[in-house]
Amino acid sequence: MRIWGRLRLFQAGLIAGCIQAAIVIVVTPLAILFAQYRDNDASASARDPASSVITLLPLIYVMFAAGVALTKHRYVTLTTTRIRHASRLMSSSEPERAAGTIAICLLFASIGCASFALQPPPSSLVAMNWHFGTYAAAPMIWSGIISVAVASFGANSHAAADAFDF
Repeated sequence: MRIWGRLRLFQAGLIAGCIQAAIVIVVTPLAILFAQYRDNDASASARDPASSVITLLPLIYVMFAAGVALTKHRYVTLTTTRIRHASRLMSSSEPERAAGTIAICLLFASIGCASFALQPPPSSLVAMNWHFGTYAAAPMIWSGIISVAVASFGANSHAAADAFDF
């Protein structure tokens, strides 16, 4: 029961991570289909990889993750209440200190993950040489997985910031 009690402090992040994973699963095939249609279009000019929607997928994932993290819903409100209660239990003299510390730490974790999502994937993932159609899968997999962490850390940071009474 103690583990479940601790996980309840991060419920908003777990829900946001699941929502972001669903978004990645839906957006990726749509982007691949759009890119293949665009590549196969005879009337289109020469293929420009810099403007391809596939190269924009990491940014699209991070933008969706930020939107998921900043969305206020009942799980964020519930997690806010739990973090506020736990913060007050930790220190009665400074009841907002723990919530503020958690909010700042999770915000930096979310920003760090966002910067990782926009970077090229690790060489071990690239070495697997997986492809989705004609497109390399490594950048999509890397940025998709890391965007789930962005949404999760961001939603928990959002809840902790709400628990911190300004």
